[in-house]
Amino acid sequence: MKVTKTELIWLLATALFYVLYNLPGVPALLDARGMGIHALFTVVPLWVITYVGMTKVYNEYKLRDQDEKEE
Repeated sequence: MKVTKTELIWLLATALFYVLYNLPGVPALLDARGMGIHALFTVVPLWVITYVGMTKVYNEYKLRDQDEKEE
């Protein structure tokens, strides 16, 4: 199965933001401002990339109905 450009970009962006999300010591514990900044720059983009990427990839690979498969 060939990996499309959309899938490759989606995978790289997801991996990048996942690594940024898991940097040790960022944000410092009990620092609400740091945690907010961390969430803004890593968690929110990670969610957006995941759901937008899934939508784009699923639109490329439209699934056939079960009725068509049986015929």
